[in-house]
Amino acid sequence: MHSTILTGEKALTLIESQLAQHAGGILEMLARFEPEAAVRSWFETIRAIEELINLPGEIDDEVLAKAMFSLNLEIGSFDPRRLKFVLHYLGYHYGGEFAQRQTTLLLQLSAMQHSFAMQGHTPAAIGRSTIGHAIGYLQSRRRHLVSLLHIIPQACKGTVLMTNVDALTWMLPQAEISGTTITGLLQQRAMSELHEDFTLYIEPHGFIASHQYHTVDGMFLEAERVPIMDVASAVQPVEIEPVPLDRIFSAAELRNQIALMEAAFAEFKLVDTPFAGLAAVVRELSRHVEDDFWVTVSPAELNALEDKHGVSLPHRLLLTASGATFVAVLNSYAAFVPSGGALRGSVTSLGRFLYNFKNICLYSKRRFQIRSGFIFEQRIKDELTQQGFVVHPIKRIARKEFDVVATRGGVILNIQCKNNLVDPSWIDLDPARFIRTNRTLERYYERAITKERSREGLLKDHLGIDRVEPFVITRFPIVTNNPRIVSLARIHDFSIKVDVVLIDEPAA
Repeated sequence: MHSTILTGEKALTLIESQLAQHAGGILEMLARFEPEAAVRSWFETIRAIEELINLPGEIDDEVLAKAMFSLNLEIGSFDPRRLKFVLHYLGYHYGGEFAQRQTTLLLQLSAMQHSFAMQGHTPAAIGRSTIGHAIGYLQSRRRHLVSLLHIIPQACKGTVLMTNVDALTWMLPQAEISGTTITGLLQQRAMSELHEDFTLYIEPHGFIASHQYHTVDGMFLEAERVPIMDVASAVQPVEIEPVPLDRIFSAAELRNQIALMEAAFAEFKLVDTPFAGLAAVVRELSRHVEDDFWVTVSPAELNALEDKHGVSLPHRLLLTASGATFVAVLNSYAAFVPSGGALRGSVTSLGRFLYNFKNICLYSKRRFQIRSGFIFEQRIKDELTQQGFVVHPIKRIARKEFDVVATRGGVILNIQCKNNLVDPSWIDLDPARFIRTNRTLERYYERAITKERSREGLLKDHLGIDRVEPFVITRFPIVTNNPRIVSLARIHDFSIKVDVVLIDEPAA
C-alpha cells in the first residue's frame, strides 16, 4: 500500500487540525471528573510512578533487583505470585503502603500493556513488557504525565470520582496517545517551517514526518547550560541530614538537595539570587509534611511565607501555575496544584521546581555564561575520551584559540563547543521565536565551520597529521541537516557520525 504524501500548506493544515483534535480530546475526557478526587488520585499515582523510576538506584540486593525488574508484565506471562513475593520483601524495606502503591501501579501497567497491544500500539506495549522496560517507558513519559496533573484544576468540571485504582487506566492513554502526539506535532510544525522538503507520509494508522527533532538525551533529560552532575564532583563536602532508610523520597532528602544545589553553584553566588528566597520557603514547608512526602498549604499561608522571604510576585506565580490546555502546561515546573481551596504539592514537585528555578536565576549571570562554556568543553573532552578519541591539550596555536582538538585514525577533529541557549519551551509556546533562533544559530554554526577550514594548517603543522575535519557540538539541540553540527543529546553517537562524514566526504 502506497503512502499519501503531503507537503507545504497541506501538511501544515493537517498538523494544526490534529493538534486541535488531540488537545480537545484530553479536555473532553477530563471534563467528566470531579477535580479534587482527580488531583488526589492522579498525584498519588505519580508518586508511585516516581518511586518505581527511582527504585533501581535504591535496591542493593542483586538477586532481588533481578527478580523485580525482569518480571514480565505481559498478560500471558505475568505471574502475580512472583510480584507478591518481590513486593513482600520490598515491603520490609519501605513499608506496607509503599508495597500497596506499587502493587496497584504494576497491576494497572500490566492491564494497560495488554490493552495497548490489543489496540495495535506496539511501541507502548513493548515499552512495558517487563518492569525494567516499564521504568524506562515511564521515565520517557514523565513530562506528559505531570502535565496532565496541572490541567486537572481547570479541565475537570464533572462529578465522576477518579480513584487510585483506575487513575492510570484513564490518564495513561491520554499521555500516550494524545500527549506524545501533541509534542510530536508541535515539533513537526516547526520542522515544516525550517525544512523546505518537509513531508508527511500518511499511513492507515497515522502519519510519519520526514524530519525529526530530538530535545532530550538518553536519560530523557532536556538540555541545560550546566547540569548539576557536571559540577557535583568538584563540590566541597556538604553537611547533610540523615535520611530515613525506609523511604524513596523524604523531606530530609529535599533539604539535602537544596544544600547540594547551593554548594554546587556557589561560585556563581546562587544564594545571592532570588533562589535564596524560594529555597527558604521550601525549607520551611518541608518541616510540615504529611507522610514525609505531601505538602499541603493554603494560599494565605504560602503568601505569608513568601512575604517573609521576599519572594517577588512573578516568582510566586511560577510556584502555583496551572493551565487550561495541555500545551499551556507542557513546560510547567509548578510545585503546587490547586485543589479544594488549598495548594497540594510534594517533596518531589518542590525539588523539581527549585532545580529548574536555579537555571532561571543563573542564566542571566555573565560569569555563569562564560564559565559554563569551559565546563561544557570539559564534558565533551570526557565523552570523546570514552569513545576512543585522543584529546590533545591544545588551547592556542599562534594566538589562535581552539575549543577541543582530538585525533583518531589519522584524522584531526577540530571541535567547537557552542553553548547558545535554545529554550525547549519555545517550540511549544513561541514557535516563531524558536524558528528565528534556530535559523540564526544554524547560519552562525555553519560560518564557524567555514572559518575553521582556514585554520587547518595550524593543526596540521602542530600535530603532523594531514587531514583536519571541523565539527560543532551544541549544548542545546538545533534543527539542521548539516552532519557536522551535533547536539550533546546525541554525543554517544558522535563516533558513528564522524565515520559517516569521513565516508561521505573523503579526503581530497
